[in-house]
Amino acid sequence: MTAATKVPELGSLRAELKAAGVFEHRELRSWLKFAFLVAVVAACLTGIAVWGFYASLVLIPITAVFGTAIAMTGHEGSHRSFSSSPTRNNLVNYIAFPLFSGLSTMYWREKHDRLHHGHPNVEGKDPDIRPWPFASSRGDHDRASGSNRWFQRNMQSWAFWPMSTLMALGMRRSSLLHLKNYPKQRGFDRTWAIEVACLTVHYTMWLVVPSLIWGPLAAFYVYCAVWALIGTFLALVFLPAHAGLPIVHSQNHDWLHQIETTRNLEMPKVVSFFFIGLDYQVEHHMFPKIPHANLPLAARITKAWCEKQGITSYRSEPYLMALADAASFMTDAWRHPAVDPIEVRLGIVGAGHNVLPPSADGEGEGLVDRLSESFVRPDSISV
Repeated sequence: MTAATKVPELGSLRAELKAAGVFEHRELRSWLKFAFLVAVVAACLTGIAVWGFYASLVLIPITAVFGTAIAMTGHEGSHRSFSSSPTRNNLVNYIAFPLFSGLSTMYWREKHDRLHHGHPNVEGKDPDIRPWPFASSRGDHDRASGSNRWFQRNMQSWAFWPMSTLMALGMRRSSLLHLKNYPKQRGFDRTWAIEVACLTVHYTMWLVVPSLIWGPLAAFYVYCAVWALIGTFLALVFLPAHAGLPIVHSQNHDWLHQIETTRNLEMPKVVSFFFIGLDYQVEHHMFPKIPHANLPLAARITKAWCEKQGITSYRSEPYLMALADAASFMTDAWRHPAVDPIEVRLGIVGAGHNVLPPSADGEGEGLVDRLSESFVRPDSISV
């Protein structure tokens, strides 16, 4: 697809996907998988309670792996792809997020469903590319506080993975602040009350009851260890899908922007089982309501359709390669300015840190201006 070519309509792809049945829910299968994940976590926690500290060294990592998958199932419920029933989507969402994970569903829908999916890799809008205290672009770095800028310049190159253990804690803090501010904006309502009740049950069952039975030290050890590992596992799920791809300073207002800022992750099926569809990020971003069990078929259809349409920005990479690229990007992402979406569309920029630098006489910037004279700006395209 050339730069001057109009972005293809999605209607033909959507028709192919619908004919293949990828929008149909497999709810029984999803509930059985969810029940299996919960049962394994319950068994591991029971094993820790019965066999003590040495057993926890093995069982806590297993708990974290399965617990991450439970949280990702809540993500599916939030996108309404778990079930055809809004009630059952909400049910699995409340079980997985506030009850199990201690995370507000209202916060998640604002942060992830609206802001991230609406503006993937857009500087200043996508919260998933600026996990505190890190920066993914020069603009985010320049807007940060003085202490954060010092941290990014001196520590970001090595601190991301150690601090990923705090990711769950950071999201909980943000979600509690969201709940605190919610009544000021919208008043107290039924949804807010359900959230608070679920979070109260979460902390009671994870911390208060175990503290009364086994003591606070044991309770906090298990809780902190499990959720520290889940934080790292969440980073391993989300980071390779977007980090290392272009960070843009303005929005491409068309569906192709989702492909340009996202990639699929190739991995063994046994690993894919725990990703709950998030290894198929391209199709998930284009059609968030496709159930995760149908995403492999959707990916084959979408990739073939993109090839037919001449769309070269569709990416599918081995997981370890994508992870290495994302980790490399995060080391010095604060140095690199966000790029113009036209540069991405023209193929001048193919990764977040491969920025076309302007020459001393500004020739680089002039090149983009000249090439874009015949290019239809993304925000002028209607699809």
